[in-house]
Amino acid sequence: MTPVRENQLQASGYSDETARSVRKYQGSYFWTSLFQVVSTVSLLLLCYILIYAGLVKGWWWSLALTPLASGLSIRTFVLQHDCGHGSLFRRRWANDVTGWLCSLLTLTPYDHWKKHHALHHGSWNNMDTRGRLSDLYSDCMTVAEYRKMTRLKKFLYRMSKKPVLTVFLMPPVIFFIVYRFAFDTPRHWIRERVGVYGTNLCLAAMFVALSWLVGWKLVLLVSFMVIYPAAVTGVWLFLVQHRFEGVQWAGNPQWNSFDAAVTGCSFLRFSRVMRWFTGDIGTHHVHHMAPGIPNYRLLACHEAHPAFQDVKILTWRDGIREARSNVLWDEEMQTMVDLHSVT
Repeated sequence: MTPVRENQLQASGYSDETARSVRKYQGSYFWTSLFQVVSTVSLLLLCYILIYAGLVKGWWWSLALTPLASGLSIRTFVLQHDCGHGSLFRRRWANDVTGWLCSLLTLTPYDHWKKHHALHHGSWNNMDTRGRLSDLYSDCMTVAEYRKMTRLKKFLYRMSKKPVLTVFLMPPVIFFIVYRFAFDTPRHWIRERVGVYGTNLCLAAMFVALSWLVGWKLVLLVSFMVIYPAAVTGVWLFLVQHRFEGVQWAGNPQWNSFDAAVTGCSFLRFSRVMRWFTGDIGTHHVHHMAPGIPNYRLLACHEAHPAFQDVKILTWRDGIREARSNVLWDEEMQTMVDLHSVT
């Protein structure tokens, strides 16, 4: 943890002991991180090989492996996510190489996503930094802003927040189409722009090669059956980790990243199996408080801090319910409210 981050931690009401305790969980273990990458990616590639080999032989039951491949894709994305924060390995080049290779399996351009995600971490749940397209699922509108809309705009906004659109229809559009462009990206982000189209070229080469081997129809079928559930689950995770009953928003100068981690992020309490596939990303409050903590140390950090016990805890059933509500911030009541409760 940098001195600035530690000072912010103490300024926001946390003790020196808490600051030291958070700091000691940052830092990765090389062999643990390497094993995570090799095992996860190897299993995912094996799933793809078995699925395609089975389909070529006419064994359609091989598609039964697609849910496992989807789960491994989610885990691969979490590893790429850790690389973007520089938390999976101690060397920057190791994070960047690993993150870029993972991006070919997640369809998410590494440098572009990394830059936008850094902006998210610098200002989530801040009333004064809303409006970025890349924060679509963690952003919000106030009740006052909604009431100023015309009837048509209110209708369109309500439609845009329907779970059938936000959770089930938009994710494949994001991963298959939107991520093929350098959206919401300033012109001076040269590396990020090049990264998007470089990733596209590699993905196109992979698609052509696979199509030559097994046929483009099978490639499209398998890609959709693997990526679609992973995309829906990933978007749902991001949504309910930032927008839920009890979440708090604040403006400058009151906003600080450490208070926002406790009041602006949920703790998704999953089973051991779900924790593995999601890389413990459900321990999201700890991740936001100290992004340098690798995924396999997040839960231990949570359990070591009594201050974290007041964080909003959600089960997967709670998460399904939360994805359908709490989309407007009531500045007078200082709480999130359901869209349909506002006239």
